[in-house]
Amino acid sequence: MSRNFELLRQAGWGEEYLEGIPTPVPSRRSPVPIAKHADPVHPSDRISALVQKLFSGNGDSQMRCVVFLGWAESGSGTSVCGRAARRLAEQVPDRVCVVDTKFERPSVHEFFGKDNLAGLRDAVEHSRGGDKFAKQVADTNLWVLPAGAPDKGRRGDISQSGLAACLQQLRTEYEYLLIDAPPLSSNSELSALARASDGAVLVVGASGVTADAALRGRARLRKANLRLLGMVLN
Repeated sequence: MSRNFELLRQAGWGEEYLEGIPTPVPSRRSPVPIAKHADPVHPSDRISALVQKLFSGNGDSQMRCVVFLGWAESGSGTSVCGRAARRLAEQVPDRVCVVDTKFERPSVHEFFGKDNLAGLRDAVEHSRGGDKFAKQVADTNLWVLPAGAPDKGRRGDISQSGLAACLQQLRTEYEYLLIDAPPLSSNSELSALARASDGAVLVVGASGVTADAALRGRARLRKANLRLLGMVLN
């Protein structure tokens, strides 16, 4: 047990812990359908295990839209979100989309080698479908919706209701959404993410987190009514 997770537990976090992203145990839930071209999931593949844990349900228990939150401005959330999206796209025949909601510090486009000239910001501000700005990753079933070029002159102008509506529309366009969100330690609004998603995964880095910070983070999630699905030690 790492010091990070021990502090989180001391702070009263009672949600499922995904430290090390262990291989999931068999359950009654149907596994994610594996495409014929996909490689077998190796027990030591942590990202595969994370994808299995998050998306292996069916019916009302099926996760379709998951938020990935880093703890601080380290890019750890983007890395886990991007890798999980790639693995999920390899394992399902459905369309998967990674959405960058970090308007001030976008990074998903860099992770996938795409431009950030237009994206989610433009879709929200001009009431246009976010799918119109999404970019396909090669000839795969994986798509990337960048945040859009930062506009420092309009900081904080993104409408939360507009953002929630855009994300909910994207849920009708793609079978799976993985949202790369601003770090939990920031002051970014979480209400739109809570309204549009099935829950969130908190990515904790190796730099450490204080018990006080853990308490504040838990309070923020509860206030926004954003369900914490689990935590990952990156």
